[in-house]
Amino acid sequence: MIISTKERRAFQRMIINAPITLYQGDAVLMGICRDLSATGMGILVNEHSLDLGLPIRVSLATHSNLLPPFEAQARILRELDAEEGTLLAVAFLPIS
Repeated sequence: MIISTKERRAFQRMIINAPITLYQGDAVLMGICRDLSATGMGILVNEHSLDLGLPIRVSLATHSNLLPPFEAQARILRELDAEEGTLLAVAFLPIS
């Protein structure tokens, strides 16, 4: 069996470890964006009560007051138990 070490993703991930805010209805959740790509992100949260079936809005602050935060509509694809909490795999929704 041959195991490829080549990344199969269409877009590379950037490791960023930056604070992020998630919104769903009246719920507001703080977390850490672990990685970011053109199609989604990985977000670490302590715990959450977000509905996986409903869209969320993510807001990722920038390091400069000159730039507005990166904001996008997204959905949670899956959640994984991590040592530090729960890792949410999030995919961006198309802009309409």
